[in-house]
Amino acid sequence: MRMLLRILAVVITIVILLVAAGWLGLQVKAASYPIMMPGDAPERVPLPDDLPEPVLRYARALFGETMPVVHTAEVLGRGRLINKGLAMPTRMRMYYDAARTSHYHDFQVTWFTLPVLRVSERFLDGQAILDLPGEHIENDPFTDAAAVQGYWSETLAWVPAIVFNDARVRWEAIDANSARMILPNADDVEAFTVGFDPETGLLSTITTMRYGNVEKGRRERWSNRILEWAQVGDQQLPALSETWWNDDAPWATWEVEQVVYNVDVSARLAQFGGDVP
Repeated sequence: MRMLLRILAVVITIVILLVAAGWLGLQVKAASYPIMMPGDAPERVPLPDDLPEPVLRYARALFGETMPVVHTAEVLGRGRLINKGLAMPTRMRMYYDAARTSHYHDFQVTWFTLPVLRVSERFLDGQAILDLPGEHIENDPFTDAAAVQGYWSETLAWVPAIVFNDARVRWEAIDANSARMILPNADDVEAFTVGFDPETGLLSTITTMRYGNVEKGRRERWSNRILEWAQVGDQQLPALSETWWNDDAPWATWEVEQVVYNVDVSARLAQFGGDVP
């Protein structure tokens, strides 16, 4: 009997240590990706002359009277993906091609900075492919529609010159500090309600109805909030933001560390999954 109790005590101790180690590993922030070399310096063009006042104020706060012409971009950063209350440190690389309205997401969940899970998402020529741990999604119209909104929300926040250079995007003022952004190739209900800070004019919120994962084919309220603006390199960017569904707790936080313009993203978009040399 004593031997059995000793064995049980050892087993319980090992389990507690494993749980503690697992929890501690998730408290360590993911390591940053190496800093990238910038691409070609973009040319500059005048701001569009048809932007509603709150949107024009935002564009001027970022660029002045002229803005860069951005064909492609890569965004590097870190954050946390939150699943059922468990916050997982994550590092991210995101690629954008304005000409093809396409993006690629490469997320790595880390434990003691070691990559342990990977999420890949590609939205290319109107079709999305998504690899999650234990799940692969492809040829799904709801995922395709959600990916359209993902592309436009991310570029509006992190590469806004792409949005302002695209004549297909339409804007309607709501009031002095908000506007409606109508997306190309999207349903009217999927348009964004965009909020701007009344003091700085900078972007503060993006809200829309988006297909979620709770019930297939049902749109839910999807919101993004800028928590902190900062100088990232030579650009003023939303350095810290969060995303959530409905009135739930945030499911992700995003910390942008670098944005580079006009770099070659063709190899990444051409290959789904794995690392591109």
